Amino acid sequence: MSKKLATAIHILEETISIYLPVTAFLFMFIAFCLQIFSRYFLNHQYEWTYEYTVIGFIWTVAFGACAASKRREHVSFSLIYDRFGRRGQAIMKLAGNGIILVAFAILFYPALDFIVFMGIKTTPVLKVPISYVYAPFIVFVTFSIIYMVTDCLRAIQTLVSHEHDTTGEVR
Repeated sequence: MSKKLATAIHILEETISIYLPVTAFLFMFIAFCLQIFSRYFLNHQYEWTYEYTVIGFIWTVAFGACAASKRREHVSFSLIYDRFGRRGQAIMKLAGNGIILVAFAILFYPALDFIVFMGIKTTPVLKVPISYVYAPFIVFVTFSIIYMVTDCLRAIQTLVSHEHDTTGEVR
């Protein structure tokens, strides 16, 4: 892979997993503050602020999950995992990621089909197509599949390398 392509992919990945959720959260928070101010100080409620914060929340969670899954900063149950050697951990990682990978691969097309289908509906106030609201979910699933394939390849590499402990027993 050329250096320019790798740089472009890195910038795209950082934009999607870092800058988009931060921007969505910032605008969501501003709309939330405006909603509170207008409701309690101006005695007037804007209809669009609630819908905007819900859309911002969906985008923040979906795009933020991309960053969390890449950095493996999600909830993990390592009580048993940590007791195994490198080979055992690689097997567990391969099995766990494999199960989720299969589930996400099965989920991908129906989710994409449904999101495209929902493009005929719009949100009640802002008139944003529903497909735009839920499109980040497809991005999340795509990034998760890529990260899990990468993790599975690393686990396979660990299993076939000669650097792992040969016992494969629990420490």
